Formats: sequence, structure tokens, C-alpha cells
Amino acid sequence: MGDPAAAPPVEQTRGGSVKRKLVGVGAIFAAVAVLAAPSATAATARHLSGGGTASISQVAFNVSVNGSGGASGTFECLMAGRSAFVLGPFDTHIMQVHATPTAGSIAGSIVSFSGPGMLILDGGRHQAVQVSVWANVATQQFELTVAGVGPMGMESFVSGGISLR
Repeated sequence: MGDPAAAPPVEQTRGGSVKRKLVGVGAIFAAVAVLAAPSATAATARHLSGGGTASISQVAFNVSVNGSGGASGTFECLMAGRSAFVLGPFDTHIMQVHATPTAGSIAGSIVSFSGPGMLILDGGRHQAVQVSVWANVATQQFELTVAGVGPMGMESFVSGGISLR
């Protein structure tokens, strides 16, 4: 049988065995939790949607913002008629901005996004632009900024609205 001093006491063997089993079970639970949890990007991806009539324009938001600073979707803004004071510098009566967001962030109820866009003026004039927008879902306000032109002014929804899911 060998030297009894060489073999560990039975309680130590059982204790070590139980510890190994608990550590193994813990590792299995941790692995299952990691595999079952959604990725950080999926967990923080949000969608801003809606639109309607605002102070000086009509808008449509369909923008997804992921947790790593990317964005996708579309933003549309049409200014005409009652927007004359904004449109004056463009020597136009109608202005449409179509944007395709590529970057975005969310801080509380405020969603910001930016990306390339197209400025379309009456008479069929088109101009590539960079666009940035911030929208506050809590106050139902937003502001469009066209690079090289500047901010169009903060607007509030008169009808419709936006939501963040």
C-alpha cells in the first residue's frame, strides 16, 4: 500500500475535489453567461424614428446608432414657404436635405449623428454636403447643421414627433 505519510488525508482529497468541482461549475456558468449575453454593440444599438412638421421644416428621422459610434439610415428635411427667412441666402424657395448618417452617439435623450448628404435646391441644383443633426427626444427639438452653411436653427415639432427605441 505504500507510506501513509505520502498520501494526503482523505478530507484534503475530498476538499480539493469539491473545490475543483465548484471552480469547474463556476467556469461553466461564466461561459454560458458570456455566450448568452448580447454583444455590447447589439445591447447599445438604438433607433431614432419619426418626423412631422417642425418650426420651419418638415422632417423624417430613420436613424440607427450603434454602441461603437456608427450610424446608419436616413434623415430628410424639407424647407419651403414659411422657411423663407432661412432660405434667403440660398437664393431659393425650396431646399431639401437628404443625409445618410455614418457616425452617431446617444447621451440620455439626446441623439447626435452626422454623415454625407445632398442639398437639393429648386431648379434642380444639387450639392454634396456634410450634415450633422442633434435631436432631443425628451423636448421634441432638433437642429440641422449643414457644413459650410451653419446651423439652420433649433426647431420644435408642431405635429408628429420622434421616439428612441
